[in-house]
Amino acid sequence: MNGRERVLTAIDHREPDRVPITFDAQPEVYDLLYAHFGISEREQLWDALSVDTWLVGPVVNDPREKELENGLFQNRWGYRLKKQPYEAHGKTGYYDEIVYHPLADIDCARDLDKHDWPDPSLLDFTHLNDLRKSQPDRAIIAHITHGGYFNATFLRGMEQFLVDLAMDPMLTRGLVERTSAYLIEALDKLLEQAPDGFDVFYVADDYCMSSGPLFSPDVFRIMVKPYLRAITDRVHAHGKKFLLHVCGSVRLLLPEIIDSGVDILEPVQRRSHGMDLAGLKREFGKDLTFYGSVDLVQTLNKGSVAEVSDEVRRNIEILGPGGGFILGPGHTYIQIDAPLENILAMYESAREQGALVYS
Repeated sequence: MNGRERVLTAIDHREPDRVPITFDAQPEVYDLLYAHFGISEREQLWDALSVDTWLVGPVVNDPREKELENGLFQNRWGYRLKKQPYEAHGKTGYYDEIVYHPLADIDCARDLDKHDWPDPSLLDFTHLNDLRKSQPDRAIIAHITHGGYFNATFLRGMEQFLVDLAMDPMLTRGLVERTSAYLIEALDKLLEQAPDGFDVFYVADDYCMSSGPLFSPDVFRIMVKPYLRAITDRVHAHGKKFLLHVCGSVRLLLPEIIDSGVDILEPVQRRSHGMDLAGLKREFGKDLTFYGSVDLVQTLNKGSVAEVSDEVRRNIEILGPGGGFILGPGHTYIQIDAPLENILAMYESAREQGALVYS
């Protein structure tokens, strides 16, 4: 099988020739791997690690998205980010910290009309058609922006939005309707411009802490489920699959997530409450494909090479049977605190053990 066939077979809950493999990391980790392999391009790295997926976003022509003074960057939604350094194991990495929430000070739902909302017509997806031609053997995963809930927290600020959730449901609902409407309209454009240019549609929409969800399943049904259903209806009608990223302890919400039509769950953080892999596979494995799972809290960044290899083997043995598993980091981005030898061990073990489980 090629990578695309491998991924789609696993999502259909059939057993491919080996467990599919995915990868993503912070830019500094890319540089580390490029230097190790003596390469400079993403495709070469994917070949070296046997990666079966390819994540791609839109070309953004929205003038709201721009560099500002003092090292600030303004996203097309209007929130502003600043690169912040951090140190780990003698290495320096950077992350984008949101330093300005444009809707933090509004008083009511009517004030939403005053915001300069982004325009989905200013996105372009035609490059996905060329990507399909250049990467015919990999499963292409398209993304546009964060989910309706997640972008609402960026616009309002997480703490304030959660207060709104309890105290001002009209404002909360109005804001999520605006953010999700953009996503759905942009998805329609993606499906129009590149109907054959991707296999899976991806949205990140973090609702959870490591101890549990930030709100109840009842709130999920009212606030989140309508736009998830609108997304899945569209992608399924076009023969695509839907991948939802939710960090942390998402188990309590999984029945509603499954009922929303979601096909794939990322990143499967096994150290979070209730996220025991065997239990997840037993209770939800017939409905969900699990994407990720290799622990970045302790194992990949602090464990030995043997411990990393053992975790990869164990996760494959638990999640691999019957398909429904794509192995990768238990967070979208491998961080700079992961030693090079551990990253290499993870992908070497994935290639070896991923074939043995189906032999």
